[in-house]
Amino acid sequence: MLGQVVRDSRLYQWLTTEPDPTVVTIDLRETYTVGPVLKLLERLTTPILTRWTNSTLEQAVATLSERGQRLAESSRTVKLLAQLFVPPEPPEDRDRIEDARDDN
Repeated sequence: MLGQVVRDSRLYQWLTTEPDPTVVTIDLRETYTVGPVLKLLERLTTPILTRWTNSTLEQAVATLSERGQRLAESSRTVKLLAQLFVPPEPPEDRDRIEDARDDN
């Protein structure tokens, strides 16, 4: 779960994308400034991820996350907030809907 989150992050994807053949790229792993930071991150995350996978703490976090999601889905407050963030209909669709109502 944590490893997947790291791999799905924009920073990780940006740092590890394959280069476009028409673009000049620099492998940051071979630079003096970023290379050691990436090596350190790799050394730290690998053992942590192996211990995290199927651990009791990982299972507890997953269970709490599922319960929190179900609670949020059933909450009136969350539903009201979701309605606030629904974008308005485009003007052309709104005009068609109003014309259809006028015809009825």
